[in-house]
Amino acid sequence: MAVSVLLMLTELVLTGVITFQVYLFRQISAARREHLEFRIEVAERYVRAEYIDKAMEKLEDRLEQRLQNLFNQPTPRKNRT
Repeated sequence: MAVSVLLMLTELVLTGVITFQVYLFRQISAARREHLEFRIEVAERYVRAEYIDKAMEKLEDRLEQRLQNLFNQPTPRKNRT
């Protein structure tokens, strides 16, 4: 009788441990899913705007440099004959 009670208690403890592990696994999976969704949302909203701003600044700098080069270069004179 005592052996069967010990076996039943052991089985209940193992069932409880396994159930708790399943619960933790589901919670971790849900948290990972939410984290990935958040990262995607942040990447779509903020990173692109940041890259666009950086690209625009680079284009503006290049345009300014080209304009300065054009204004600083002497114009070639055509030979009139």
